[in-house]
Amino acid sequence: MYRKCELLFLVFLLSFSLLHAEKNNSLSIVSDDINTSILNHDMNISAYNDWNNSIYTWNAAGTGGSYPPLISADLNASAYDWNALNTRWVNMRAAALGALDLSHFNQNNGSVMHVGDMSDYNRVDVRGIRFGVLGTINFDKPWTYVGMVSLNSLTKDFNSTTTDKFTLYDAMVGIPVWGEYGRMQIGKMKAPISMERIMGMVFEQTMERPTHLDALLDSRSIGIDFSDMIFDQRFTWKIGVFNNWLDKDDLSFSEANQEVVGRVTSVAYEDEEKERLLHLGAAYRYVDIREGTVSYEVGPEQWFVGSWVDTGNFAADASHTVNLEMSYLDGPLWFATEYTSTSVDAPQFGNPTFSGYHIAVNYFLTGEHRGYNKRRGIVRRITPILDFTNGGWGAIEFSARYSTLDLTDGAIKGGEMDISSLGLIWHPRRDTQFHMQWSRTRLNTTDIVPMKSDSDILQFRMVIVID
Repeated sequence: MYRKCELLFLVFLLSFSLLHAEKNNSLSIVSDDINTSILNHDMNISAYNDWNNSIYTWNAAGTGGSYPPLISADLNASAYDWNALNTRWVNMRAAALGALDLSHFNQNNGSVMHVGDMSDYNRVDVRGIRFGVLGTINFDKPWTYVGMVSLNSLTKDFNSTTTDKFTLYDAMVGIPVWGEYGRMQIGKMKAPISMERIMGMVFEQTMERPTHLDALLDSRSIGIDFSDMIFDQRFTWKIGVFNNWLDKDDLSFSEANQEVVGRVTSVAYEDEEKERLLHLGAAYRYVDIREGTVSYEVGPEQWFVGSWVDTGNFAADASHTVNLEMSYLDGPLWFATEYTSTSVDAPQFGNPTFSGYHIAVNYFLTGEHRGYNKRRGIVRRITPILDFTNGGWGAIEFSARYSTLDLTDGAIKGGEMDISSLGLIWHPRRDTQFHMQWSRTRLNTTDIVPMKSDSDILQFRMVIVID
């Protein structure tokens, strides 16, 4: 009863926020104000120029000189201000996200033998409840900050053995260090590798990230990174060092894995008048596996289901991950692909290499286009041309993706998985989404007895964002 009341109260709060929203217009493909911070959290929030101009008039008066407040384009916050605290020295905006999922599995006999009966997952689940604050500390060159936590008592985002009521997702401070765009970030955040990994999950092309990214890349890491934008704002680079010992009670700093991660992106082609842009990116991650063992595993792009391919724990000395990415925006079209390969220094297991890739295409049937954030090297969330609450239908988006992952190499028999997905996304408002998606998962494992199977998953999702 308590859980139901808590959930109903949360839905009421999220719904109440919609009453205060104002009409928004579609953003240009590249924001006019790209002099922004990098706020690494799943909500990928950024601000409208009119909102920014009204809040930061103090900066034009001389407090900030010629250095625009770094919160401006990356916070992309809603036009309403009921959740904001704006002062001369501190700007703070409350943020929250709630996502509710409905799933249905259809399995053949081979699938039931392969992964068990999935009928228990034919149900409604809370995908995530997150809330926190973000904003700026308005020094002459403003610092940025973000803090996000997840409510565990209602969601199943985390291991069922977790007893904490809250889990810290992001706790990061961004500090200008040189020039106009040079930045330092410190705290718990996303490491600079993969556009899809850096972007907010609920603003991506399909309901969940591709299998190869969830299997081979960390969600968040604790550390420090540095970044800059160069060559007339056409290239970005970012490099960081990370160590998650604070999240591991039984390990010291020297005993936990040490990571070095770097990413370079480029706007290889741009035509703002025709709303076209080509993004290219490459990243590398080195992990000194001081903890002695490593494992890679992932489920079928359905958050609540356990691993369907799994290497198990095996002894290793280090790993090397390369990620290549490409996105092409052409009006309502968004085409994207990424390739990830992880080579593991594990001589006793044949130094295995695991890899995967995905190809995805999205198209707005209602004519919207996604913007692009040069500072972060990511595609932005969208704003409907005709908001549903202002007489329009909102934005309707078609999505299709193919992803594949191979965790079998050398002496490691983790399995192979291919997933094809088709979906529709309705964005009635900027802060609301409804997803409907079908996917087919083809599983191939050879650990004991070679087996192949197919599973169909029908998924629905409702997302409400307060920012």
